[in-house]
This record gives sequence, structure tokens and C-alpha cells, in this order.
Amino acid sequence: MKLSAKVKKTLNSTARILIVAASCWFIYRQVFVLGDFAHFSQQLAESLHSEGFRWLLPAVLLMMPLNWLLETVKWRSLIRYLEPVTLPSAFRSVLAGITFSLFTPNRVGEFLGRIFTLRANRIKSALLTIAGSISQLIVTLVAGMVALLFFIPQYVGFSERWQDYLYAGLGIFMLLLSLLLVLLLLKVPVITARLDKLIRPQWRHINLYLIVIERVSRRTLTGVLLLSALRYLVFSAQFYLLLRAFGLEIPYFQAMMLISLTYFVMAAIPTVALADLGIRGSVSIYFIGMYFGGNTAAAASILSASTLIWIINLALPALLGVFFIRRISIIRKP
Repeated sequence: MKLSAKVKKTLNSTARILIVAASCWFIYRQVFVLGDFAHFSQQLAESLHSEGFRWLLPAVLLMMPLNWLLETVKWRSLIRYLEPVTLPSAFRSVLAGITFSLFTPNRVGEFLGRIFTLRANRIKSALLTIAGSISQLIVTLVAGMVALLFFIPQYVGFSERWQDYLYAGLGIFMLLLSLLLVLLLLKVPVITARLDKLIRPQWRHINLYLIVIERVSRRTLTGVLLLSALRYLVFSAQFYLLLRAFGLEIPYFQAMMLISLTYFVMAAIPTVALADLGIRGSVSIYFIGMYFGGNTAAAASILSASTLIWIINLALPALLGVFFIRRISIIRKP
């Protein structure tokens, strides 16, 4: 059934209102209902009297736009193969995508929110956007595997000779796996080109979508991977600074190792949006709390840092994205 322009406009407006309402409800539920907001606000108020907190928090806040600007540059470098997008326009689309993503499992709505702002073919746009997300996932997995190699001898230890051999084998396996993941990303255009010969004639229309990946240069994919690594360093540093802001004295190397393991496990856990903040806090307390020997006060500070970084890096950009949600057109106009 063909919809009139007026009906499509009404449906798009309704969808935007529902997205904004769902996002605002989700932020409220995460912070005020599911989270221990009373304890968090009390600890935040107490930390505000600390001189260190008063300069560390602004530093973390200033790194938030840098975090999403790097993501914007990365996405724009891929999507330009389909549609020319200015940097401010791409940044607004990324913010709208964050708003759309909050209430979806594993934040899959983030890339949907972005492609709904484009005029280009949505399947091709989705393939390019997913390629950018995969690059960020590869960086998270590689950093997590490297952190695990440092974590095991320090927190697990070895008592038998065979455990040393097992550890060496694990290190070689992780090194090879890391190289394989990076090479697969850089070889994606070549792989999709080879798929042309394997696809059955009656499925040839699939090539119309895969060809957009074939056009992406290796130089662009290398740049995307480097931007993903730089972005990873930014939001990991934010977490470290917040741990210090809440009074946790932990060496930088130790913190980055445990933070990398936290992100590694979070990437592997399929989370429903409603449980995201709770799982994030639990995983953070489990790994980072090891350095403090399960100290209750340290666990509370870790939870506060985990909550605040979620608010800064996701809730605030999502609220800003509300102003750009009108860019989203779920049902295309004629």
C-alpha cells in the first residue's frame, strides 16, 4: 500500500516523538530508578569539595566531545563513499544515533539512527556504518587480549611448569588472533570482491550492496582503525581520571589494564538496554576492585565513576541528540 506524503510525515513525526520519549524515560530509569542515585549523589557532593575532583571533572567533560568527534570523523570517512556529508551534519547525525540507541539491545539503534538521517541507500549505508563499528570492536578486543596477558601472571599466577607453556600458547594465539582481526578488516574490500564469484546468479542483486564495500580503500580502513584506537584511548583515559577524581589512587598502567578488561568483557556480553548500566558497574567493580582487594569503599567509588562516565559519554550526548532527532526519517518521503 502506497502512503501519501502527509501520512509519511505524520508517521515520521510520531516515530521521532516516541524515540525522544523512550530515550528520556530510559535515562531517568537508569539514573534515578535502577541506579543507587541517593548514594551516587551523596558521593558526588562529597567529592566536589576535593580540589582534584574540581579540575579532573572538567577535563573528563571536555574529552566527551573529542570522543564523539573522533567517531564522527571515522563515520564520515566511510559514508562519503555513498553521500557527501559535512562534518557538522555528520556530528548531528551521530548525536541523533546516540539518542536512538539508548533503549535498544547492545545499542544497535546507534547505526540505525545514523542511516535514517541519510538520503543514500540504507542497506549500503548500514554496511559502511557496521564496518566502522567493527573497527571499534576490534580495537576493544585486541586491547582486552593484551591486558589479559598482563593480568594473568599478576592476578592468577603460576605454580606448575605446564601453566607456563599454556600461558605462552595463549599469548601466541591472542597475537595471531589480533593480527587476523586487523587483516580481515583491511581485506574486507578484497573479500567482498571474491564473493562475487561465489554468489549464485539469482542472488546477484546482493552484489549491488556489497560493491560499496569494495570501493573503500585500504588507506581509509587503516585511518578508521587508527581513529578507533585513538577514541579508545580517550574514553579509557576518561574512566581513569574519574577513578582518580573519586579518590582511588591507582597507577595508570594498572588502571588501563583493568579498564581494558572491563571493556573487553562488556563487548562480549549481549546486554539489554535496561540492564546496561547495572552490568557495566558490576563488571567494573569486579576487575578494578581486584586492585583494592574487594574494599567496600573502593567498590562504591568505582560504581560512582562507572555511573558518571555513562552519564557524560552517553546520557548527555543523547539529550543533545534530542534536538537533532528531527533529522531522522524512518519512512522516506516521495
